[in-house]
Amino acid sequence: MTTRRQNGGEPLAAVDLGSNSFRLLIAKEDGGQIVPISTHREGVRLAGGLNDSNELAEEKLAEACAALERFRERLASIPPDRVRAVATSTYRVAKNRVALLKASERALGLNIDVISGQEEARLIYLGCAHTLPWSDQERLIVDIGGGSTEFIVGQRYEPELTESFPLGAVTLSQNFFPGATVTAAAFRKAEVFVRTRVEVLQKRYKQGWPVAYGSSGTIRALHEIVTENYFGDAITVDALLKLKIAMIDAGHVNRLELTALKSSRAPVLPGGLAILLGLMQELNVRAIEPAEGALRLGVLYDLLHRSDEQSNTDPRSITVSRLQNRYGADQEQAARVAAMAQTLWAGVAQPAPDPLLSWAAAVHEIGMAIAHEDYHRHSAYVIEHSDLYGFSEQERSALATLVLGHTGTLKKLNRDALPSALLKRLVCLRLAALFCHGRVDEMPTAALRAQGESFLLQLDGAWLGKRPLTAALIDEETVRWAKFGVAVALDIRT
Repeated sequence: MTTRRQNGGEPLAAVDLGSNSFRLLIAKEDGGQIVPISTHREGVRLAGGLNDSNELAEEKLAEACAALERFRERLASIPPDRVRAVATSTYRVAKNRVALLKASERALGLNIDVISGQEEARLIYLGCAHTLPWSDQERLIVDIGGGSTEFIVGQRYEPELTESFPLGAVTLSQNFFPGATVTAAAFRKAEVFVRTRVEVLQKRYKQGWPVAYGSSGTIRALHEIVTENYFGDAITVDALLKLKIAMIDAGHVNRLELTALKSSRAPVLPGGLAILLGLMQELNVRAIEPAEGALRLGVLYDLLHRSDEQSNTDPRSITVSRLQNRYGADQEQAARVAAMAQTLWAGVAQPAPDPLLSWAAAVHEIGMAIAHEDYHRHSAYVIEHSDLYGFSEQERSALATLVLGHTGTLKKLNRDALPSALLKRLVCLRLAALFCHGRVDEMPTAALRAQGESFLLQLDGAWLGKRPLTAALIDEETVRWAKFGVAVALDIRT
């Protein structure tokens, strides 16, 4: 997959907020390839601040924000539209994740996309595939993070299977090796725990990989330790078992005397080793080689694809198109609604088309494949429970809200939880769906104006006079908005 050059030689950046480390990659694009300029790592070990109820400790939150403020200083010279920040496992599972996200965004000075495990896996594969030798063969890529482990099978630049499990080097080390104490019994329990969770992959992720690739810092660290301490020439089960015995003999990570073992990595090494041993044995992987690419590199390639308006490589648009095809959506009707919604959007926000509004229009009727009655609820359910490659969790939530709210009563929506920008999109989408209820290409000359969260719909009186049903529907719509606490007034032009 290639992209055209964007903004000349301007740098671009990715911020990866992992559960073990926060990482910053600043790079440039050269002929569709990402060339790193500088990197920065903060060993926050965020998952280590979660208690038994998955609530993040205040001191760990403060540590994370301090690290992000340092990132912010480094990013000051890069335009915001050339930076994307993504957050992974801990931001997904923390009980106080809303407070965590808000504080993190204030500290970084940028929006942060919380991504699902499936989306994390896709981006990891995208980053790795661009650094591995070209091959037409299927490849298995594994990433062991602080709070989750991703498994991806793909070919060339396209992932075919993606899975994410809540198995992390930080969390496993805390749960099975408390206080960094290492015993044979603890290893047995940890490996059984890992294998019982990844055994579901056996059929889909064929057993018998001669070589797989690992993109995480954990796997790179294990490779260095194994090879430099003469446990083996590569990461194999035999080599890892020798390392395991050495760790058990030491009894505690602080007593380990191993070449290439960094003090920052030592506390999470037992958990990472248990995960790697479990997955290699369960999937019959003979060897794992470290891969240079990682999530942050995949984020930058994805950022280039999103900005390439001419080649339509934005993965979100591709995902939406696949949803339409899968559920047999009426694409002509979707196009009508999208066009009308964008016309109205131009009057309340900005002249440029809004992608989220077009995506919502494209999939608003996919629920009809399940049932016509309450189809909008089925559409929203499908969006909430599908793997939407390319979409952040915030984008997925916004898309589901628009689809759920595009017709019918507004009582099903939470007014207080509806941001102003999303409210404007919803008004545009509902009116567009209303105008297109006849499923014919006879759109009115209409304009929508907004003052705060009050709206004025300007409409051609002659057009409306010939359509009494549409007039009745508009009257009903203004009443619904009034009950919702939003003023939508009608200005009939003669």
